Amino acid sequence: MYEYASRNVSFSDYANEKVDVSFFSDKDKESKIPKVFVRSIFLYKDLNFSVGKQVLDGVEFPEIIVIGGLEYALVNYGEREISYLKTDAMDKPVYTLIYRTIRVINGVYLYCYPLKPEIFETEEAAQAKADELNNT
Repeated sequence: MYEYASRNVSFSDYANEKVDVSFFSDKDKESKIPKVFVRSIFLYKDLNFSVGKQVLDGVEFPEIIVIGGLEYALVNYGEREISYLKTDAMDKPVYTLIYRTIRVINGVYLYCYPLKPEIFETEEAAQAKADELNNT
């Protein structure tokens, strides 16, 4: 179990994004254009998201568990794995990273969600990881 949300959430159904990054670069300074951006995601909007009773390999898992005084709900994102999400966070965004792939046209680049995205509970944590990746 991943405490906040499954590590295996697939955002493959999300559209790739065309991002105008022209304000990041001076003449031919492509190195200033970020390789990675932070994006907020509402997990309940994922096409594979479901809440409630799940049976995996003949074992039925509790729909609600309490850990350290916090209540978690059993959720699924289409994977064969058990995941719990904080019940008070169901309608709050989590954060993930999108990666630059190709240049589309004058200052516009295509950014994509990876096949195995990392999920961060806070925008600050996601931005720290993006900063680290952009500086390497």
